[in-house]
Amino acid sequence: MTKLGAIWAQDCNGIIGTGTAMSWHVPADFRHFKESTMGCPIIMGRRSWEALGRVLPGRTNIVITRTPGYEAEGALVVSSVDEALQVAREETSRTDAPYIWITGGAQLYAETLPLLDEAVVTDLELDVAASAPEGSSFVYAPPLDPALWRRDEERSDAEWRERSGDARWKVSTWVQR
Repeated sequence: MTKLGAIWAQDCNGIIGTGTAMSWHVPADFRHFKESTMGCPIIMGRRSWEALGRVLPGRTNIVITRTPGYEAEGALVVSSVDEALQVAREETSRTDAPYIWITGGAQLYAETLPLLDEAVVTDLELDVAASAPEGSSFVYAPPLDPALWRRDEERSDAEWRERSGDARWKVSTWVQR
């Protein structure tokens, strides 16, 4: 059975970005994201798509937008989470992909959180707000309520991984209780 997962990286305060930009460069986590999502459908909101600026190869890219006539070259465009999940499930039935991944942004993470089987969260050892210009706006990951989510210790890092680019990092896999 295909699982529905979300995957994101966050700083020590749960910040996942500043509007439509990432505030860090951690190449090892980019590789982790690629390895985790390769061959699987990925679902993202329009703003995340625009921040990305291109299709991610080796994955069916599905973009959700309410903008009529919106075009995303190389991606499938849908107008709702339900439609995105239907398209992704049709894709996984053909490919046997083990996951459908929600890849952002914050609004989509929050909306799909109750539907997820798991969330794969990279914690970064950095504080984005501390070095941001005054007046910066931040985008936050949804909180994972411990009453509803448990950390899968077997699939989570106990220690920080070696620094890559801007930060040390560790991955935690959270599963719905």
